[in-house]
Amino acid sequence: MVDPTTWAGSIPQAHGTAPRMRVGRDRWFNLLWLLPIGFFGLVVAVVIAKGLRNMPSVQRFMIRYPGTVETASDEANPGFPIWVDSQHFFNLFLMVFIIRSGLQILSDHPRLYWTRHSTPGKDWFRIQKLVPNDPLWTAKQDSISLPRHLGLPGIRHSVGLARWWHLGTNCLWLLNGLVFYVLLFTTSQWRRVIPTSWVVFPNALSVMIQYLSLHWPTEHGWVVYNGLQLLAYFITIFIAPPLAFVTGLGMSPALSTRFKRISKPLSIQTARPLHFLVLIWFLLFIVMHVTLVFATGMLNNLNHVFAARNDDSWIGFSIFAASMVVVAAGWIAAAPFTLRHPRVVQRVGFWLIGPAQRLFEHVDSIPCEYNESDISPYFWHNGRYPESAEYRVLLDGDFVD
Repeated sequence: MVDPTTWAGSIPQAHGTAPRMRVGRDRWFNLLWLLPIGFFGLVVAVVIAKGLRNMPSVQRFMIRYPGTVETASDEANPGFPIWVDSQHFFNLFLMVFIIRSGLQILSDHPRLYWTRHSTPGKDWFRIQKLVPNDPLWTAKQDSISLPRHLGLPGIRHSVGLARWWHLGTNCLWLLNGLVFYVLLFTTSQWRRVIPTSWVVFPNALSVMIQYLSLHWPTEHGWVVYNGLQLLAYFITIFIAPPLAFVTGLGMSPALSTRFKRISKPLSIQTARPLHFLVLIWFLLFIVMHVTLVFATGMLNNLNHVFAARNDDSWIGFSIFAASMVVVAAGWIAAAPFTLRHPRVVQRVGFWLIGPAQRLFEHVDSIPCEYNESDISPYFWHNGRYPESAEYRVLLDGDFVD
């Protein structure tokens, strides 16, 4: 059992800062300003879109590209099979733990770099204060605390347990994705999420104008997605997951050295921000996806994705509500369970990732080669320095004795 009061040598709570991005050499932009800026930008975009819809040329464009293209094949194969709805739920459930444990891992070194090194002053993104001019500042001190029910397991400097959660649930998530790929391409469902014509781009632009002008397009989701939905689903299904997988391999100190084609162009420190940007895409997609599901016909849409039926009954909403209860229960129980049973989390995690680990250990076992430029000019100290008077005397004398 983990006691948070004595964990990691009684490490105290330490809160970071709002997310910040480097602008220029020494200036930092508080990313929370993106909320009012984004809202103002959205209002401006709505005004512009309403003006565009009154232009004859834009009206002709939207008549030519209405946003949705229905083919005879689409009309002959409407609807969602039950396996789509089931995997939709499993994907949601697993991503709760993937995202929470990923944020916990990030909080252990709350800085991102585009260089091969994690040298202080070279970070472009941080959720922590600037590194102080302290020669004894350690990686442990640089970690920050997250709210108990946001991070997993939710206590500071618990990156080990977070990695077991992250890697274990990612194995299940990837397995779920592979099954989804197989079922997708052995049925006609792949036509829903893969563009087959370049007209998807002007149709997506047309749909964007319709959404922003607040004259939303007619929904045909039971039969076919509109151009904007099609592009969003294609990126989310076929680009973001493989990129998350490759950058995840690039972040692993053990595996990245065995996949030289990954580690040479994609070092650990350059893989981390790419992995983080994939997370940002997923979060943006989830927010927009859920918003539009509720705003464009809640009952009908929930029946599509939870009950595999096309009507306005409350069946889909009922299944959705029950699913959210399961997700909420898993969310609430995950952190306390981890603190009470850390060895169970480790054993289950190793049972899930162990076969893949043993397989990768035999892939290109020749050590990766490095040159002088790969040596970091700064070494992050780990652990905790002695606090005795004897050590302080040696330190003050620069260890000459």
